[in-house]
Order: sequence, then C-alpha cells, then structure tokens
Amino acid sequence: MMDTSRVQILLSTWNGERWLAELLASLEKQTFQDWQLLVRDDGSSDQTLRILLKWQAAHPEKLAGLLLDGNHLGSKLSFSRLVEASTAQCLMFCDQDDVWFPEKVELQYTTLRRMEAQYGEDMPLLVHSDLVVVDEGRSLQAVSFWDYRNFDVMQRKQAYLLNNVVTGCAAAFNRAAANMAFPLPLRAMEHDRWLALVCAWFGQIQALPHPLLLYRQHDHNLIGAEPAKLDGLSARVEAWSQQAEVFLHRFGGRLNVQDYKQVEALAGLRYLQGWRRRQHILHHRLFKQGVLGNLALLLFA
Repeated sequence: MMDTSRVQILLSTWNGERWLAELLASLEKQTFQDWQLLVRDDGSSDQTLRILLKWQAAHPEKLAGLLLDGNHLGSKLSFSRLVEASTAQCLMFCDQDDVWFPEKVELQYTTLRRMEAQYGEDMPLLVHSDLVVVDEGRSLQAVSFWDYRNFDVMQRKQAYLLNNVVTGCAAAFNRAAANMAFPLPLRAMEHDRWLALVCAWFGQIQALPHPLLLYRQHDHNLIGAEPAKLDGLSARVEAWSQQAEVFLHRFGGRLNVQDYKQVEALAGLRYLQGWRRRQHILHHRLFKQGVLGNLALLLFA
C-alpha cells in the first residue's frame, strides 16, 4: 500500500498484550486522522502479534507496515529500525503501554509544521510535551512528569550532553531530524536521548507545557519515571562519556572550536578516576541540572 499519510506513528512492541488494546483505542480517537502506524515487534512470545493482526484487519488503511524479523534488539535499536523504515515527514515514537490524549497528534503535528515554516524543512526539528504519570491501573501518580523530575525543559544545548528532558513517546520530529540522527549509534544511550541531543545542537526543540498522554509507570518499564538514584551514577558517567565520544565521531566536523572542546571534555571523562575526574568536571563545567544533582556527581561519580 502506498503511503500517503502525513504522520507515521512508530510503535515498538514486546510482550505488550496487557496494554495494546488501550493504546490502539486511544490512537483511533485522535482528532487528526491523517496518520498511519508503523510497527516493529521485538520478538514477542505472548499474544501481541495476534492483537496487531486483528487490529490490522479492522483498520487496514491505518497500518503502514509490520516489521517482523523475530529478533530481540531492545527498545533503542528497535525504534532505530522503525525510523529507518519510515517515510512520512512527521514521525512520532509510541510506547505500547501508554494512552494518548485525543489531541496529541494534531497539536504536535501542527506545531511541527509551524516550526518548519519558521526554520525550514531542512533543519532538524522536534516538539515534545509534558506527560501525566499513572500506575498500572491508571491511578494518578503525578499530574506533571516535568515537575516530578524537576526538568528544566528550556535548558541550553550544552545541557543535553548530560540531561535529557525529552521523553520519546511525548515527542514528534521531522524528516530532517530522522535523517541526521539515525541510524542510531550503538553507544547512544537511548533513541530519544540521542535524537534530542542532535536536535538541540543542530536544530530546534519546542516544549509544549501541557500533558498529551498518560505515561504508565510499572515494573516492566524499561526506564520509567522514577527520579534518578545515586547508585549507578558511575555507570551513567561512563554512558554519557561514551555517547559524547560517538557524537564527536559523527558530528565533530560540524562543531566550532569551543563546542568541540566541550564535547571532547565529556568524552574523556570516563578515562579519569577519583579526584582527577572531579577536577575535570569542575574545570570543564560538566554539570547536570540542579545543585543536588551536581553535588551527587562530584561526590559519587
């Protein structure tokens, strides 16, 4: 079937039988209907595929494709495959256990089109929104994910090296962003984090302050909405540093001298230990959001 949709919703599934019906129902209720669903299953062993095939039979015009290679790649590489297979000008990541508000596609699509009118279609552009956090039974946990995590969504581009404030399922991005950010490097931390980093440094990001979906927090979340903890901080420093290294490898030629040195400083952080690492953080101002986060970084990284 020839793709004529203006929006493609990229859904990666994995053993999602418990949640899929509710998600798909929320997509059907979107006020903007010029969208198609592009799905990749990441090797499910439950009834996920049966649910998807039944939905396809009921809505044949809405499924742009179903990628079934049988491999379990994990979330970030599965979404990368979806972006690589996509064709629409506007793309939206979708998690199998969320519930979208009816206006989500319309608001994000129209905002992205306004951004393209302002900045041009060749610039990587991303729009993202706040989320409502709920538990497995949809009981309210937090009316604002951004407040819950103390996010500064207006942060400068340098902050994206260590702080990600863009949640994939709450984001929409254009073809220029897709072409520049993907395929995803293996050492990128997550698909949404890498995409936000690329758009912050080479394009534009706009935050919509109102929530546009229910973000379900449960034991099976890959990352979830829980605030970051001190344990594992050293591993996160390693991950930030590795991602900076691949960012430098892919985009170093596009950076000015000052920006190159900033990214290079973070890339070199994983080769230092103890006080040398702390001095390096202070000297190059490799800071996170908030005083407590930076104290933790200096004390426990």
